[in-house]
Amino acid sequence: MRPLLPAVTAAALLAAPLTALAAPGDDLVVTLGGGGLVAPDWDGSSKYVLSPMPIVGVKFLRSPFTGQPTSDTGFGLAPSFRFLSKRSFGAGSALAGLPDVADAFEAGLTVDYTDTNFRAFATVRQGMGGHHGQVAEIGIDGIVHPLPQLTLEAGPRLSFASTDYMKTYWGVSPATSLATGVPAYEPGGGYRGAGLGAKATWEIDPHWFVQAKAEWTHLADAAARSPVVKAEGRRDQFTVGLGVAWKFGIDAW
Repeated sequence: MRPLLPAVTAAALLAAPLTALAAPGDDLVVTLGGGGLVAPDWDGSSKYVLSPMPIVGVKFLRSPFTGQPTSDTGFGLAPSFRFLSKRSFGAGSALAGLPDVADAFEAGLTVDYTDTNFRAFATVRQGMGGHHGQVAEIGIDGIVHPLPQLTLEAGPRLSFASTDYMKTYWGVSPATSLATGVPAYEPGGGYRGAGLGAKATWEIDPHWFVQAKAEWTHLADAAARSPVVKAEGRRDQFTVGLGVAWKFGIDAW
């Protein structure tokens, strides 16, 4: 399973360049781009793989409800996505015989509050395909601008997952345990882990920017106790990504 960082990155954009690139009458700014991401092969894995990293964001310059100009501070709402590729264990693995998990796609929303020097957010996503559970993350970032073109964000994260998600990736049914010798394990939903996230955004010009991301999650409770993680995994999960994106204004309404 190759997790991607949440794709919504609108909050990382500087307010001044956004205003500069939008033409009179534009209602929103769309961000499209991508790059590469080094992440665990599956959630809890000790092996790492290179995956694509999408960068997608929407910044409302004018409220779709009132038609009035929006502020660079205050509450925001944005989509959130994550793709998880297939998880499987080969014949030489200590976990051989555990059921494969098909590709999964998660879609949901991020609600945040942004002020001049901080951003607090909560994200909830619904799984489709390989799992049908729910995942959630909350966090708060400090924001600094050491240079006019550079924005730095960093802060703590808390992660949660439903019982369906936990069972899909870290559970071992009694029948599977009998067939493979891996201890049976039935995790419940709840707290998944905690960690830190950081992001740096460099504005090349009003339309283009480069973005680097890093995240650390320490798996806890039900995830950490899983025989899947104990056999071939690691509680400390690291993710590093680098990408480039383009942003442009749209007169939507």
